[in-house]
Parts: sequence; structure tokens; C-alpha cells
Amino acid sequence: MNGRVGVPVRVRRVSSELRELRLRSGLGAEEVAGALGFSMSKLSRIENGQRGLYADDVSALLGLYRVPAERRDELLKLVRSGANPNWWQVQDGRLPAMWEDVIRFEKEATAIYNYETMLIPGLLQTPEYATAIVQGTDPDLNLAEVDTLVTARIGRQTLLNRPTAPLLEVLIEQSILERPAGGSGVMFRQLRHLVSATSQDNITLRVLTSAIGVHPGMAGPFVILDFEKHASLVYLENRGSSAFLEESEHVAAAREALRSLQEAALSVEDSVDLINCIADGLV
Repeated sequence: MNGRVGVPVRVRRVSSELRELRLRSGLGAEEVAGALGFSMSKLSRIENGQRGLYADDVSALLGLYRVPAERRDELLKLVRSGANPNWWQVQDGRLPAMWEDVIRFEKEATAIYNYETMLIPGLLQTPEYATAIVQGTDPDLNLAEVDTLVTARIGRQTLLNRPTAPLLEVLIEQSILERPAGGSGVMFRQLRHLVSATSQDNITLRVLTSAIGVHPGMAGPFVILDFEKHASLVYLENRGSSAFLEESEHVAAAREALRSLQEAALSVEDSVDLINCIADGLV
């Protein structure tokens, strides 16, 4: 269990983007530190989320990186509200709220635990299944918008094949496997993809059968992200809003729900057998 406490989630988020901005600018750490009068250790702590952030320091960095005014204001707002626990946003645009933040934290995580009730998690979706989900949940999207959203979802999956790939443990409801998203052909290939994914050492997939009845997961889907040097986070995504929870009681409650779901789920082997059985029925 990751019981670390420390730098708030908003501050960690800004630190991560500051590091990315420096790399994109082409400036070396020594150049940046020298230009702003920072020590190398100070810049390192700022970029690695190992200390709180001061608005003046962040403003100086954003100015050096020539960040547009609107984005600069957004990041400084996060710094100034950094002491507030947890982080919630309402969706603004087609992508889910906090989409870029989720991707950043996934890349930094050492382990990701994902429980889903309605659909295959994005990290394990095929492009055609993702297309069916995007089109089905928002029929007003045009083809270009659908393509953008699908590309964003599938692009996240590259982290699972890195040398430092995180552990991914997925728990899903049986009803997800039986819902023919995109038609039987699309669903058949998606199910085969799930089986194939379980051959990777860092991926575990288990199913909760419909026979289980009422269980803690019925309160809704969730993701727990563990990190090497930071406190764990719980990510929640609902219609039109997303949230990162960082307070210990919220993380502990999610872990307890995860433990109950792990105990109730089929074994990996039995889960694969069930997925193959459902897939065979689609042929």
C-alpha cells in the first residue's frame, strides 16, 4: 500500500507540465537555472514535484518558456489553490475533463488499478471498439471529432509497452463483455484483444460475474494510481465531470472497495475462459 503524503495533486500536476515545457523549449536544466538564478537542486525539486510551488517561481518559468497568457493564468491558478485537497473539474469540450492530467499521471504511475462497470477501460480498447463507444455515447460528433477522440484514447496505450511500464490491474463486470458495442464482429475482436493483453506480464484482467449480486463496486467505477515517490490518487470520471481524490480517507475507501472486488472476481484463468466463451458465441 502506498501511504505517502506530501505534495498536493494540483502542485504535482503543474510540476509535471513545467518539466514538459522545458523539454519542449529545447533548453537544458542548467540554462534555465542560470537564466532565472535558480540552483539546480531547486529546479529539480520544482520539476519533480518534490516541494511546494511559489507563484513567482512558476511565473518566471512560464515567461521563459513563452507560455501563452491564458495557459499561464490556468497554471498559476492551480499553484495558488494547491493547498486545497482533492481536485474536481467540469468538462469543457469533447474530451473528458482532466484528460491531459490523467495521461500525465498514468505515465508517472508505477501501478494502475481500474474497476469499470459499463465499458472496457480505455487502456485496453481496440480502435474500432473505441470508435463504437465514442459514437454511441455522443451521436452528434462528426467524423473528424470521432477520429480525434479515438486517437487520444488509443495513444494512451503506448505506456503499457515501455521498459518502465506500470502494473495494470483491471476488474470489469461481465455485462461489459456481453454488450455488443459496434456489433458482433467488433466485440469479438475486442474480446480477443483482452485475452491477448493478459499475456503481458504487467497486465492482469479479472471479471466479476453477474451472479455475484450486490457489491461495493456498484457505487461506481474508479481508478487508483500508485507512484514511486508520491502519494496515491483516486481518479473518478462521471458524465461531464472528473475528479482526483488525494485525502487519505478517500484513498483508503477506494482500496477497501478494490480489495472486496479482488476477492469476489474470478481468477485470471477463469476470466480468460469466460471471455473466450463469450467470444465464441459471437462467431
